[in-house]
Amino acid sequence: GTAFTPGNVVVVRVGTGAAPLTTAAAPVFLAEYTPTGTLVQTRPLPTADAGTDLAFTDSGTAYSDNNLTRSADGRYLVLTGYHAVPGTAGLVSTSAATTNRLIGRVAADGTINTSTRISDAFNPTNIRAAASLDGTAFYAVGGSSTVRYVPLGNAGPTTAISTGSQVNFRSVGIADGNFYVTSAASPNFGISQVGMGLPTAPGAAVRLLPGFSTVSGSPYALYFADLSAAVAGPDVVYVVDDSPTSGIQKWSLVGSTWKLNGTIGGSTTALLRGLAGTASGTSVSLLASSSNGLYSVADNAGYNAAPSVATLPQPFVKPPTNTVFRGVAFAPQAASLAKTRAVARAATPIDLTVFPVPATRQLVVQLGAGPEDSPAQVALFDKMGQQVLSQHAPVAANATLTLATENLPSGLYTLRVLVAGRAVSKQVIITH
Repeated sequence: GTAFTPGNVVVVRVGTGAAPLTTAAAPVFLAEYTPTGTLVQTRPLPTADAGTDLAFTDSGTAYSDNNLTRSADGRYLVLTGYHAVPGTAGLVSTSAATTNRLIGRVAADGTINTSTRISDAFNPTNIRAAASLDGTAFYAVGGSSTVRYVPLGNAGPTTAISTGSQVNFRSVGIADGNFYVTSAASPNFGISQVGMGLPTAPGAAVRLLPGFSTVSGSPYALYFADLSAAVAGPDVVYVVDDSPTSGIQKWSLVGSTWKLNGTIGGSTTALLRGLAGTASGTSVSLLASSSNGLYSVADNAGYNAAPSVATLPQPFVKPPTNTVFRGVAFAPQAASLAKTRAVARAATPIDLTVFPVPATRQLVVQLGAGPEDSPAQVALFDKMGQQVLSQHAPVAANATLTLATENLPSGLYTLRVLVAGRAVSKQVIITH
């Protein structure tokens, strides 16, 4: 296929335009545009089986589907669909055992892989989104199912990694080595972290980020940014909410709680469900999508401040007649770019010493000298994966951080230290 151009915009389009969309299966396309809205190419997903690649379609009216993501290493686009030929009736309500749910992976050079199938989840309901670290395995979410971990090319059972009562998820994202989901069903209306790091086995707790609602909200795609040097790791998150009075919400991590700074307002005709972003300094460029258009907006306000724009502009691209847009992402990059960045970030290990002080009921964390002038974020997790304490240092080099553990029960905990996108974890035993 034709390679994508870095910096361009890619949106999922459903339908050929030949007839109005229905609940039946419709062809799926990836449309690439320049940032100013000029169409570059339209790549169809397969509509018939060919070798290991499978027919990949989606319902014309399932607006919560196709939350497009880009792999964390930047090399692939990832989207979800159904193994069905165009015209298959009542697509979303089909059995996953007979109409497998699919994960599509699209490389920077345009190569499409639709060989990854799911037969034991999202039955009989939507598969909505998937995320990947590097294109070799995926985290998939949708209705009536826990989060699923699925290797590329899967043809058998999948791994249900999340625990708890939450079984209805909207979108997914990987940020700074952690995995996040959005949901709009009890008990979590907002963004949740799933386990620690990137779990691949059962037992990962779904933990609502402090500050998000347990009773209301309709969130979809999300984008994390690191805008403050004083806060370690991602400290701002944007999330689209398709409520008629919502739009692009901006949240900042203040202490240990996420605070809503404001909303770039949408409208009843711009019900946003797709989102992508890129940050430069304290400025963030955002792409948002609804079924009726693509939107571009810049927030220059920085960390813990109301967005610099209050309302959503007019769409810079609208879909053709009898088609709809779904998720949006920036175009994937060539492998060499992602590999160079990954090697550079992994060059310096984190020098870490941890020791409990039972007499004062404290846990002391000491970081080595090293060359690191980035902030450090320290978090303590219990055996269920719930974060129970956190602390940060403006500069990691030679930092000493103290966590007060007097209110924690004795037991085994996991300490995680994050510096400039690198993480190290150690198990510690706390006794009183």
